[in-house]
This record gives sequence, structure tokens and C-alpha cells, in this order.
Amino acid sequence: MFERFSRSAREAVVRAQEEMRRLDADRLGTEHLLLGMFADTDSSAGAALKRLGLTPAATRRRIGELAGPDAALDAEALRSLGIDLDAVRRQAEAAFGPGALNRTCRGSRHRGFLPFSPRAKKVLELALRESVRRGDGHIGTEHIVLGILSEARGLAAVILAEVKVDRAAFEAALIEREPGQADAG
Repeated sequence: MFERFSRSAREAVVRAQEEMRRLDADRLGTEHLLLGMFADTDSSAGAALKRLGLTPAATRRRIGELAGPDAALDAEALRSLGIDLDAVRRQAEAAFGPGALNRTCRGSRHRGFLPFSPRAKKVLELALRESVRRGDGHIGTEHIVLGILSEARGLAAVILAEVKVDRAAFEAALIEREPGQADAG
């Protein structure tokens, strides 16, 4: 399927993988795909999302708010027991190197590839369906966002719904593109 991705869509998936690593996630989720849409400033989806008021920084912040409260609670619980999680991290990194406690996919378990969550896989499947439905010869960033909106239950869809981005709003923002702006194939 990835051979049908436009250059912008491939860059978006690569950026999603980078975001997954940066956010220290075990799997690439729909939220990482959403962040990946901002990878190429010329991509149709990234431009449309920006016109609809989304920014990478605000999206990252909201992901942290929605997906990260357990980490803050864990650190607080450990602190109440007299354990400073930051001090533990510093000691581990001093002994074993930077990022020693980070969850990574570099080990033999994942053999260099990053696992996609079931919802992210579904989004990419729905992106393919959107491309076929629209008669496009490629899968672009716009198809991935439409896949996120069609899947409707992942973290990315929740964030889009919170800012009132639905299929109609997104498609209208795509039409508003400036002349000459298109996903590079």
C-alpha cells in the first residue's frame, strides 16, 4: 500500500514515526498520524488543518493532556513515597547512557520497524478506500485525514472533533487551497 502514497503522505508517516519516538509511545497511533500531517507545509491536509485552526504545538499539547495523565499520576505517587522519578532517570542515564529508560523499538522485539496500533492500521486502510472512492491514483495526506475522520474513535479523531473539524469542514478547507498547491506525488 505504501507504494501508492504521495511524497507528502510518505513524509507524514515518517514524521508520525518521529513523533511516536519523541512522545515515547509503544505504538504508532492515530495521534501520531495527525501530527505527521504537519510534516510538509505544502501538503493539502497540513494546509487545510492549519486553516481550520490546528497547529502542531496545540495538537501535541492536547495529546499530552488526553494521553498522558497516568504518567503524571505515577510520578506523583512515587514522589509521595520519597522517590524522585527525575533523579532515578538521571542516575540510570549516567550509568547506562542517554535514554536508558525510554521505551524504544530498536531492540530485537521490533527489529527496527515501528508497530502501528490497530486504529492507525484502520486509518490507513480507510485512507486507501477514500483514495479509491474519489478516483485518485495515489494516497495523499488528505486521504489519511479523511481516514482519521472515518475511523472516528481514535485519539486523533477526538482531537479533531474537539475543534469542530468534521468531514465537511475538512473537505471545505481542502477546496480553499491556494492555486498551485497540491500534494506532490
